[in-house]
Amino acid sequence: MAKTKSPTHPVKKLAPPVTCIVDGDVGGVGKSLLAILLAMAFSLVDLTLKVFELDEQGKLQRFLGPEVQSLHAARLDADADGERDLLPVFAPFHEALTTMPQTNTSVLLEVGGALTELANAFIAEVDVDDDISALGLNVVVFLVMVATAESVRQVLGQAARLERILPSAQIVIVLNERDGCPQKASHDMPDELAKGVDRLLDTYTHIRLPRLRPQSRRLLEMLGESPPVIMSWRHDHFREAMMRTRQPLSYAKRFVNDVADWSGKIHKELTRILPFLGGGHG
Repeated sequence: MAKTKSPTHPVKKLAPPVTCIVDGDVGGVGKSLLAILLAMAFSLVDLTLKVFELDEQGKLQRFLGPEVQSLHAARLDADADGERDLLPVFAPFHEALTTMPQTNTSVLLEVGGALTELANAFIAEVDVDDDISALGLNVVVFLVMVATAESVRQVLGQAARLERILPSAQIVIVLNERDGCPQKASHDMPDELAKGVDRLLDTYTHIRLPRLRPQSRRLLEMLGESPPVIMSWRHDHFREAMMRTRQPLSYAKRFVNDVADWSGKIHKELTRILPFLGGGHG
């Protein structure tokens, strides 16, 4: 990946509790994966995390369990003037966010594909930035980008919107290298996108989601299991891995170890933003 200058918005040394918002405004860019790995990182250091997903598919609930609370955007009710009432949808998340100092509980929200504008409308309507400033809350927005023009364009637009409606939050650009390095790929896109990505990486802190070996990635996507579950298959000398992948021991072991190594690299990237995830919070 090409080198960039030091960001003009340097990373802050954050301590828990913290709210993490995972966004990208496009489906299939790795938001759910990042949210799952964030939840795993919090659990490894025994920090309480309340998880919300703004998505009708319930993907996080399937991976992380019924304690994940879905914010059902499809159930928006219109008021007397025909406007959508956002408060009932976002009230549980907003309460968890604004009571962090009392509960000492961190919060995670994944914004499903194409629902970013809905989340933006709530943030602006309720003036969430005022709450963050008044209460001294720690909020990080992870914007996930892959190596496609659509993803780059959406992240550029969302970063600009967040500067206006949520300036007190820390923005982190997440370069998902699944299909290649987004920064390098942007240089083959229209000039405004290439310059936009370079400007983003000069302005904001960024982290990498490194590429997983193609065969292991295909197995990961086919199985539909979270990395923590796959890593647990080491405990019975990979018997569960062989059964689930239908591969001999050498291939099953390589798959599990690939996922473990890849997850470990992502964990190190996350600790650059949230150092306490390395175990140094207490």
